[in-house]
Amino acid sequence: MSLLDHKAFDKASPLATTPAAEWALDVLRGEMEAIAACLASPPQELAYAVHVLAGSRLPVLCCGVGKSGLVAAKIAATLSSLGTPAFTLSAGDATHGDLGSVMQGSVVMLFSNSGTTTELQRIIPGLKARHCHLIGLIGRKDSPLAEAVDTLVELPIAREADHLDMAPTASTTLQMALGDAMAVAASRLRGFTREDFLKSHPAGALGQRIQPVSSVMHSGEALPVAAQDWTLAQAIAAMSRGRLGAVCVIDTADRLVGLVVDGDIRRAIEARLDLYTASVASVMRRDPKTLSIRATIGDALDKMRAHGAGLSVLPVTDDAGYLQGMVHSVDLVQSL
Repeated sequence: MSLLDHKAFDKASPLATTPAAEWALDVLRGEMEAIAACLASPPQELAYAVHVLAGSRLPVLCCGVGKSGLVAAKIAATLSSLGTPAFTLSAGDATHGDLGSVMQGSVVMLFSNSGTTTELQRIIPGLKARHCHLIGLIGRKDSPLAEAVDTLVELPIAREADHLDMAPTASTTLQMALGDAMAVAASRLRGFTREDFLKSHPAGALGQRIQPVSSVMHSGEALPVAAQDWTLAQAIAAMSRGRLGAVCVIDTADRLVGLVVDGDIRRAIEARLDLYTASVASVMRRDPKTLSIRATIGDALDKMRAHGAGLSVLPVTDDAGYLQGMVHSVDLVQSL
């Protein structure tokens, strides 16, 4: 049986039928060892490097070559996502004119395991001429790049995690992990908040959470309302037209004074109230949970989840208590 013949193996028992899974786990162990070594002996200048990142008034530039270049691009994205603007600088393109786009005093992160990457060495003089602060995530502290940077974040890589000890595996994993760690720490130093994060992610579910609740609420003719002196039959008719399972109760000035949901109607029927004579005021909830017109979709979802499955609608009011609309849990979920 050939090791390359996947059809010969039992998918339900991969560890028992092939060494491939164990080989894969060996790589994970090697990468874990690299992170464990870093935790056991953290880079001496790590804290200073984080402060430099957090204090940068210009976008941070992240630069590497090959696999380290891919890591640099990812860390630039993480920094930007967490409130530290950053871009990727191509070392190759920088030697052919793109170095002119680097602004005076920029912070530049250089990623290299060997510390001998030729393309990075070539741009060092140009970066220094622009008074850039160079932060190096480098595997060898006695390398040319390690000696050239202003702040060294040394990567304690004993060996790569592949069976040849040649492919960037443990080194790039540690670069990624440490780069993420520095980005998060810099974000916390900057006082970056959850709300700031959501503002940077306008697309998808994250972005929808910061959209105003007014964007999904029912208002105008689509908003079911009733007066306190209406009969329950009239309230049921308004509730049916609105198709939200509830009706907002307002006074003559359109201020919210209560709420009637379908459960209140069912309880009234069980109590044998006459739907054509009993008033809305006799069954309405006089202190319903509400939302401010300034609330977001995320605020609405959080309030509904905090009060359990029994809360499916929320009236929306302004600061003076005037009814502006109503949101339903289904509309909130569908908006994400």
